[in-house]
Amino acid sequence: MQGFVTSSFRPHRNGLNQVLGELEQEIMEFLWENGEAIVRDVLLDLKKKRKIAYTTVMTVMGRLANKGLLSKLPVKNTYLYKPACTKEAFERSVSREVLMGVLGNYPQTAFTSFIDIIAEMEPEQMEYLSNLIEEKKGELRKRGR
Repeated sequence: MQGFVTSSFRPHRNGLNQVLGELEQEIMEFLWENGEAIVRDVLLDLKKKRKIAYTTVMTVMGRLANKGLLSKLPVKNTYLYKPACTKEAFERSVSREVLMGVLGNYPQTAFTSFIDIIAEMEPEQMEYLSNLIEEKKGELRKRGR
């Protein structure tokens, strides 16, 4: 999954659509909720919302497996697909990869912008960030850094 974001990050979109296409996101959401499925299961769910072909779903699921987001296990004459990680782990990985990309290029500017954005949010967010920084500093002191 590492490296997936850098080639497909679209900051102008919201949520997981920043890194996944609409159909990819719908498929991943279904699999995160259900744990595993064959293409036909996903197709039946998607058909509740849109007209879509079996081959389209199969192709997208195959691509998600090639990208490392799904595992693909042969079962009889089909494949059983499972998410390679939890939704939370995926979101953490996406956040980390995007932030590392920005911080690697413009660390001081990125830190300043990040703090400015946090300051514009609810005061609880600034307090949460402050507490998190103190917690991490304490961990570093314990390790002798």
